[in-house]
Amino acid sequence: MKIITTKSSLLESINVVQKAVPSKTTLPILEGILFDAKNGKLKLTATDLEIGIEIVSNVDVIEPGTAVLSSKIVGDIVRKLPDSDIEIETVEGNLVCIKSEGSKFKVVTLPYNEYPELPSVKKEKGIILKQNILKDMIRKTIFAVSVDEVRPILTGVLFDVSGDELTMVALDGFRMAVKKNSIINDSNIKAVIPGKTLSEIGKIINDNEENVNIYFSKNHIQVHIDNTIVVSRLLEGEFINYKQIIPAEYKIKIKVSSNLFMEACDRAALFARDSSNNMIKFEINDDIMAIMSNSQYGDVHEELKIQKEGNDIEIAFNAKYFIDVLKVLEGEEITVEFTTNVSPSIIRPINNEDYLYLVLPARFKKNN
Repeated sequence: MKIITTKSSLLESINVVQKAVPSKTTLPILEGILFDAKNGKLKLTATDLEIGIEIVSNVDVIEPGTAVLSSKIVGDIVRKLPDSDIEIETVEGNLVCIKSEGSKFKVVTLPYNEYPELPSVKKEKGIILKQNILKDMIRKTIFAVSVDEVRPILTGVLFDVSGDELTMVALDGFRMAVKKNSIINDSNIKAVIPGKTLSEIGKIINDNEENVNIYFSKNHIQVHIDNTIVVSRLLEGEFINYKQIIPAEYKIKIKVSSNLFMEACDRAALFARDSSNNMIKFEINDDIMAIMSNSQYGDVHEELKIQKEGNDIEIAFNAKYFIDVLKVLEGEEITVEFTTNVSPSIIRPINNEDYLYLVLPARFKKNN
């Protein structure tokens, strides 16, 4: 193998595939990146056997060939090379020579014939949507994925495809995020994608209107983003019937400024973090909502003007569960729907039926 490429192009490709390189592994070959050069293209591949990433770039291929280089070593070298052309060439034995201007490195390769192939996914069952739409859908659901391995299915995000609509659902037992969007599709699909995979996809895709093609097989998903392919296993098991969790009606509904609400919750959380359950309490009376928290260091009391339908209520929540969703909501106002102080509440953006967030309240002692 002998290629010539630019530092910027090579570094961009390395940065993308390194997202699939495991931080710890019992298989040393997985610590490497597979370089495959032919027909004017360089394909880099990395995998941890759960997720695999391929990226293709245009290079000057002097001699086609294949090599596996340590991800950390080649990444560190390329980052520190001057902003100039880079020549990579296999030399005697198991060495690769990396040259740029006055710099020259010789790097020991790993056995490329031991590198695992990525699973193949037939392009028969798939959907198409815009990159910016998928990025937004991931951003509005990924934070609600469970990190508890006791229920592995909840460590992923449900893709529920019906007709020309995709619904993405994430829940961890305390809150649930549901985001819908129109897509191009000709089949019904239900699949659970690992949260880690979706998080990495969210970092790779751009905020533009270029298409993303997603293909599904029984056990794997394949995502095509520009010149990059991400392949991941799917989680096995039955996802919770999320539609049954959503309350059919509410008794109290408030409308509030999303920015002011976010700022008040953020300030209240300063003391909530020092409490055992990170709790903030809401007291809703007429057109005022008080937001409070206390700890051994003191207490905080915030008041916001609201519009309210229904009765007054006192209710408490984990501060993080509210702040997480307020960070991702657009629009000047949101609604919050309550039933009782022990029942799930629903947060929605105003005039947008494509998103809802359900959150369970925390137990608290009422003031006498």
